[in-house]
Parts: sequence; C-alpha cells; structure tokens
Amino acid sequence: MSKSLKILGYIALIVLAGVFVMSGLNKVSGSEMMIQTFKGFSYPTWTMYLIGAVELLSAAGLLIPRTRILASGVLTFIMIGAVGSHLIYGQYAAIPFPAVLLVANIVVLIMGMRKLEAEELDMEAVQV
Repeated sequence: MSKSLKILGYIALIVLAGVFVMSGLNKVSGSEMMIQTFKGFSYPTWTMYLIGAVELLSAAGLLIPRTRILASGVLTFIMIGAVGSHLIYGQYAAIPFPAVLLVANIVVLIMGMRKLEAEELDMEAVQV
C-alpha cells in the first residue's frame, strides 16, 4: 500500500472518529434534538446517554490500532440500529447520514480484519 494511500486512510479514520465524537457529545449532553429523536422512536431517554457514551468510547477506539476492529464493530451495530429506527418510523430523510457512517464502519472493519489475517499468515510463515 502506498504511503499517500495510508495517510488518506488515517485522515478518513480521524474524520470518522470526529463525527462519532460530535454525535456522542450531542447525545451525552442531552441536546433537545436528540431527546426529541429518541422520544419519537419511543426509546427511553437513558438509551440516548448509553449510545452516546458508547459512541465516544468507540470513537477513541477507532484511533487505536489494537481496538479498531472492536470499535468499528460496535459502531456498525449502532448504525444498523440507527438506520433501522429511521426506516421503521418513516424518517426517510434522516437515513443517508447513518447509512454513510454504517458503510464507513464496515469498510474500517473489513480493512482491519484483512490486516489481521495478513499478520496471522505472516506469523504462520515464520513458524514453518
């Protein structure tokens, strides 16, 4: 992989983590928009704070190579829930943003798993 592609990948990770920091802070701070969204979904308010905290922790996890796969996996499940909630409640205009984040997290997850698989293959080659 070329150096410029790696740098572009790290920039994308930082942007993705930044989006989840902003989203998590929005939920944890109890912004009126988030409260209304969760009430519109008939979800208890505490779930907003829990999801916000998990988004903040996972955003940090995206920036740490050792925890990147776990963080992107957790965020993928959160985004599946977000897209599903918007679909179920007919908020179609709100679907593109979490859908893009879902795809971005799946890409991070796949890239992380491929890197892990390559490292395992390298270790097997050394052991042989």
